Amino acid sequence: MNTDTNNPVYSVGEFSHVIKKLVETNFSYVRIRGEISRPSFPGSGHIYFTLKDTDGTIAAIIWKYTLPRLSIKPEEGMEVICTGKVTTFAGQSKYQIIVESIEVAGEGALLKMLEDRRKKLLKEGLFKLEFKKPIPYLPEKIGVITSSSGAVLKDILHRLSDRFPSHVYLWPVAVQGEKSAEQISNAIDKFNELTDETNIKKPDLLIVARGGGSLEDLWSFNEEIVVRSVFKSSIPIISAVGHETDTTLIDFVSDLRAPTPTAAAEMAVPVREELLARIDEINLRFKMSFNNKFNNNKDRLINLIRLLGNPDQIFYNKAQKLDFTYKDIENLFKGIFMDKKNQITQHSQRLVPPKVLISNLLSKQQLFETKFKNYLQNIINMKETKLNSLDKLLEASSFNRVLERGFSLVINDEGKPIKLSSQAPKNSNVKIKFSDEIRSAKLDK
Repeated sequence: MNTDTNNPVYSVGEFSHVIKKLVETNFSYVRIRGEISRPSFPGSGHIYFTLKDTDGTIAAIIWKYTLPRLSIKPEEGMEVICTGKVTTFAGQSKYQIIVESIEVAGEGALLKMLEDRRKKLLKEGLFKLEFKKPIPYLPEKIGVITSSSGAVLKDILHRLSDRFPSHVYLWPVAVQGEKSAEQISNAIDKFNELTDETNIKKPDLLIVARGGGSLEDLWSFNEEIVVRSVFKSSIPIISAVGHETDTTLIDFVSDLRAPTPTAAAEMAVPVREELLARIDEINLRFKMSFNNKFNNNKDRLINLIRLLGNPDQIFYNKAQKLDFTYKDIENLFKGIFMDKKNQITQHSQRLVPPKVLISNLLSKQQLFETKFKNYLQNIINMKETKLNSLDKLLEASSFNRVLERGFSLVINDEGKPIKLSSQAPKNSNVKIKFSDEIRSAKLDK
């Protein structure tokens, strides 16, 4: 190999810098179309993925400070157009695009992403009928979430005014663009945070609306953040997005879908004039029904009075019947009284006179008294005899009799008898009990 040449020699770092400068100089900003593959979301907040088509691939990076400006979030298989700056990464000897904006490439890709998201939310149960809340018949306060400019708000207010004027709260939001989904979701959440104690009272109904447009224009109402806010709302929601043929994911989760914003206002409140006419009709029917009922009852009462006949005659008949009944009761009680009187007389004749009973009881008492006294005297005599015997036996066994025969008892200072010599120490003081008195003594050594 001929090494004698004028070609300069680069270090790896120098050559990488040359390549980087060459690429960035010739490709400042580019738009690249491709399919997102293997998106990665590390803890740093950046997003890494690969753009690919049938002929090649290119690495792509979205810095975390760029994310808030993006209208869509990268997903696997999404066909997009990325706008950004092409650069190189010397650490892996590759080139890459730093994405600064991203958009869905074609309506077909959007429809595919929409269908995938619909299936995901459907699987989670967000579209189930059991979660639908009833729309109040006559809401006093209605919250409207839409753009503050444009025909949509005017149509809704005009229609509400024509049908049934109501108190309307407007929460203006962007209905398309980068941050529109976040604004719509925030408006729904904030309306739900209101209470009867706040300055602005909590609405009875919400209307989320915007006019017609392309699939891209209506895309904010297909974002998960909006769908989940509608699902969590405790306030019933009517969705009125686009025209009758337009369908967004918010239509599946809302409590009622209106084909147009004007139709949403019609669904929200009844027609005031129709209600007043209905009230008048009901009032007229009530009066007619009351008069008919009154007249019918009046005629019925007259017929009943005719059937009753002369009230005085009815009273006289009842009075006569009462007299007969009273006489029968009086005779009945007289018969019962006489029967009871005869029974008492018969029983009294069989009764023993009280004096005789008392005399018999006194005789029995005296007899029992005599028997008791004799029995008690016999017991007393027996006890006295036994007591005398025991007293003589006790007297015969007393130690005093022993002392009278010439014996004596030696006791200590505590008065206890000393039976053995070992119980009395030498030179100890003792007492000697004789039959007539007690003398003190001292024992020898």
